[in-house]
Amino acid sequence: MGKQRWDFTLLDTGFFRSGQPFHAGEGGHSRIISHFPPPITTLQGAIRTALATARGWQPGQSENWPEELGDANDLGLLSLHGPYLVWDGDLLLPAPLKFLIKKTPGSNTAGRIEIETAFLEPGENFYCDLGKAVCLPRKKEKLDGGRLPENLYLTRVGYNDVAAGRKPSQNEIYFQRQLWLEEARVGLKINPETRTAKEQNLYRIGHIRPEHRLKIRVIVDGLPPGWPAIEQQVVPLGGEGRLAAAEVGPVSFEDYQGFLPACPGLNPARDGEIRYTLSLITPLPSTSKVKLEQIILNGPINAPGKCISACIGKPQLYGGWDLKDQEPRPLQPYLPPGSTWFFSADAAEKEKIKALHGHYIDNNDKRTLAYGYGQILIGTWEVD
Repeated sequence: MGKQRWDFTLLDTGFFRSGQPFHAGEGGHSRIISHFPPPITTLQGAIRTALATARGWQPGQSENWPEELGDANDLGLLSLHGPYLVWDGDLLLPAPLKFLIKKTPGSNTAGRIEIETAFLEPGENFYCDLGKAVCLPRKKEKLDGGRLPENLYLTRVGYNDVAAGRKPSQNEIYFQRQLWLEEARVGLKINPETRTAKEQNLYRIGHIRPEHRLKIRVIVDGLPPGWPAIEQQVVPLGGEGRLAAAEVGPVSFEDYQGFLPACPGLNPARDGEIRYTLSLITPLPSTSKVKLEQIILNGPINAPGKCISACIGKPQLYGGWDLKDQEPRPLQPYLPPGSTWFFSADAAEKEKIKALHGHYIDNNDKRTLAYGYGQILIGTWEVD
């Protein structure tokens, strides 16, 4: 069984529905926004449909579906990694939430925006609603007006710097507006019988228009040998049947490992403790066995040492579309990429910590692992 690299390029705009309601008067939103990058539930549908079609299956058929590709609730032999954003062939990752950023007008003639950065680390113990001795994050250095990164991406080099506690170069930082734009669209549902507008079905949604150099990458693992080779294909992706070009090619385990940032040096402090961080690069759902509240408060259960503090992003709601029943899937909360936990562990745990780099949070659910949820990268932090 080998790995494949699937790179998607949107040929027009794309719409990947969030959890906002479409009904008038619900939610109080001016328009329905779109997730980006698309959730893996959307991407896996495009991938499995293309693979099944190459084996002779046709959309709408109830038979001839390859059993190796699973069913409506299971990926079969497949496991996925991603999605990742790729800019001109270089990996872009969401910035860890231990990282603060401030934009200020530049002093040069071009008026370029200058970027100041700082880091967060666990502070003193506080008594709050979370408990009697809670270490809330604090600024490691002064940065008035500094904010947590939102839709901020780092190159592989930039992520290596941030993970090691170094300030990245401005050239290694990408804001959302550099990567994609949001376009408001108005839609009106048509009655298929009369071909006229259907009452109370006017809606306003936000489409995503990526820059032409931006691709969405998914690594597909577990495909049996001997399947028809797919190199290039145009596939529907997301709402409204918008199209994307898919470029497919083999990728080795070594190539995939080299694609991700390197694990920083985990040098023990004078007290013999290794102080490290775990940062999500793919969303993490709750499961029946391990709830998000437990992970937020105590950190991942497979992380060595003690959780000291955390910087957690606002949960996102993902659902997806059930092709079998032709209806939306129930919405679930997910911790967003960038969420970061601060840990302290004995120096003897060094190899166990390094082994987590690029792997996944253990939430006792094989399905979430197959979908690539909860992938983490290791970083470091220091105490004054």
